[in-house]
Amino acid sequence: MDDQNRRRLSQAEGRQDVEHWRQEIQNWHYDDAHWQQEISDWLHQTQRLVALLYMLEKALPEHSSQLDLHKLRIDRHNEELTKYRHGIEATRRSADLPSGELNQQKQLHDIMAMNHLDMRREHESFSKDYRGKMRQFRDLAERLLKELDEFA
Repeated sequence: MDDQNRRRLSQAEGRQDVEHWRQEIQNWHYDDAHWQQEISDWLHQTQRLVALLYMLEKALPEHSSQLDLHKLRIDRHNEELTKYRHGIEATRRSADLPSGELNQQKQLHDIMAMNHLDMRREHESFSKDYRGKMRQFRDLAERLLKELDEFA
């Protein structure tokens, strides 16, 4: 083979090399596009997880503060009941009650009965809300776990 044939062969091989390189670069672009899509998916997934965590984080303190307030209300009601019970026991120990005092005791008892009924309604409403909020919290936690499973 003379130099000219070698040059032609080299040019032919060079064209093959260039074509190979072009194909390889195209494959690299495909890889890069795939990586970019994965990064985009991961960022989106991470944002969803952060949003769910935020919702969970926000739900707990709000929920616990409402629970604390409700417990405080029940504690106050219990103090009122205890005071009232002590008053009734003291009244029971006295032999004769004037009718005016008896009427006052009946009015006080009626007020305490209404207060207790209001407290019962308040507690039933709080209990219903509490169960609903706990279901929502559990649903958020399950969504978070489901998203984590899909992420992994």
